[in-house]
Amino acid sequence: MRRNPMAGSASITSHTMDDDLHMKLLYLENRVAFARLFFPTEAKLAMDIGHAATTPEFAGLAASKGSNGNLREVDLDDTPITQNIRLRSRMEALTKTVEMGRRYFPNCSEVLDKFMEDDLPDLFYHEKGTPDEQRIKKTRFMELKEDVQGAFIKDKAEINPTNC
Repeated sequence: MRRNPMAGSASITSHTMDDDLHMKLLYLENRVAFARLFFPTEAKLAMDIGHAATTPEFAGLAASKGSNGNLREVDLDDTPITQNIRLRSRMEALTKTVEMGRRYFPNCSEVLDKFMEDDLPDLFYHEKGTPDEQRIKKTRFMELKEDVQGAFIKDKAEINPTNC
């Protein structure tokens, strides 16, 4: 029996594609989660349009609990193809949600873009660092809150200019 020399490469390529899929999915999940935090009403609307509420992570705890009550339970009977289909479906719903957010709430989306690029890495270390670093991070957080509020007001004015 001869071994196919490309089989190993295909396996590596498959793992790379899986990693890319997981990284994109993680980015989209984080983006939608932060949108829900910063702009709850707008995010809910975009999620409803994008059908992201049907994905287990955002449908609520009851939908994401397994039979024994554990969150993020892994079904060991799932084939890799089934898992991939489920991940791609979730990614499509989240992508559509982000697209709807960009379309209907461009200013809010711009603030989220900036946050995801600039501030997300520092978010996890909010209480770490010297007192000066903590003060700078707190100041940046307050600026971010102002940016979020300003973007919300702009989007609201653009959607319904007569009520402002």
